[in-house]
Amino acid sequence: MRFLLKNFLFYLLVSSSALFAAEGLDYMQNIINNFEQLRAELAQDFSAEKRKDVSARARDLALQILDVKEIGKLALGRHFDKLKPAQQEDFLGLFHELMANRVVEANIPSQKVITGKIPIEIISERVESDEVFGKEAIVVNTKVPHRKQSFKVEFFLYRSEDGLKLYDVHIDDASTLLDFRNQFSSIINKKGYKHLVKLLRERIQKINKK
Repeated sequence: MRFLLKNFLFYLLVSSSALFAAEGLDYMQNIINNFEQLRAELAQDFSAEKRKDVSARARDLALQILDVKEIGKLALGRHFDKLKPAQQEDFLGLFHELMANRVVEANIPSQKVITGKIPIEIISERVESDEVFGKEAIVVNTKVPHRKQSFKVEFFLYRSEDGLKLYDVHIDDASTLLDFRNQFSSIINKKGYKHLVKLLRERIQKINKK
């Protein structure tokens, strides 16, 4: 009886692992498929009205993928806790706008240059402790071709209360989120927090004029 129970528990453990083993891969493939669908719509109709519609839907999709508040806090690091609640809310609002725009820029062409599928090859996934940002990360390893070479791009996901969320991207082992944190910290240390906010507003205005 004990032997059968042990075997049954072992079977449940292995089965559960198998069920969740590819969740990061499936998650990333679903994201790519959704953006490719939007790009395909633009390939059929590149009118101003359609571009506006697709851009709005791409922003909504981006904000479903990203935990923008969490990324904003991580990007500002130790400086975030020093802000007053109103300043925190203002910063997260700006960061929300910036991140949504960046994802749309990366996936939805602003000119009629649509070359088919998004060139990301999904390779594998692993689980690791991200000590820099204090996350148990599901890392999806991909390869992105560019001209005559390919870049290793790793997408870092974590389990939030609302399911898997993307919080960082490593390009050839360089963390985008850590780059944000270093840039923000450098600006604040040299010219103050208000100057950082000014730069963020100017960046958003520039993107919105395109």
